Amino acid sequence: MISEIAIFEASAPDVDLASPESPFKANLLKHIRTMLAFDGAQAAYYGQLIENPNIIVVVINWDTLDAHVKATKSPGIPAHASSFRSNLIKENGHGTAFHVAFQGNMLDALQPRSTSSSSLGSIGDTEIVLAYFQPSPLPQAAKDAILDSFSHMEPVIERNGGLTGYRNGWAVEGLNAPLVERGDVAGAIEGDCEVYVNLTGWVDREAHTRFMETEVFKENQHWFLDVEGLSGAEIVHARFYEV
Repeated sequence: MISEIAIFEASAPDVDLASPESPFKANLLKHIRTMLAFDGAQAAYYGQLIENPNIIVVVINWDTLDAHVKATKSPGIPAHASSFRSNLIKENGHGTAFHVAFQGNMLDALQPRSTSSSSLGSIGDTEIVLAYFQPSPLPQAAKDAILDSFSHMEPVIERNGGLTGYRNGWAVEGLNAPLVERGDVAGAIEGDCEVYVNLTGWVDREAHTRFMETEVFKENQHWFLDVEGLSGAEIVHARFYEV
């Protein structure tokens, strides 16, 4: 499985994806369902950042990268893509799309709620980590070493409660960072990067905040911060819904 991830600035201000009456949401779902109709499309999820609700994140799972590439070459898709850009992405706003080969099923990390649900309830929040590495491309041995270092954090998180899911992987493409552009990227990032993506599901954002204040987190964060080649990172949170 390969996951297509799109991150972009919404064309409309004050978007509320929880509202069934949102015109932006209706338009977004129409476009997502167009892609889900293609062979090889498995499932789709969408959400907005808690830190900046005008930033939208869409995730579509495909059988393979080739399946998505084939879909993009279908008749009518150029017009569909143009409509998506003009109607959903803010003019001169930020937008990017890429693919990630996640390890395992990421449903538990996204914690999506069906769009047919009439109420939000307690659905949890997803921490999204985008870690940028240079030089690009990185040798596979370097990527493996980085994943090995990051793996030391998994049992630390699992032992401290509030965790509902954990998935990670590398972006297939080399990307020009930052991808979210919140203005607080740690480190100086210039040029293409290899991007490590981590999705961690928490019962809520506060559970993640509480964990970051623990001594065990402070004692183990070096497994992330001291990795060779790390040029910067963005850490944000989103609430996802399933299409």
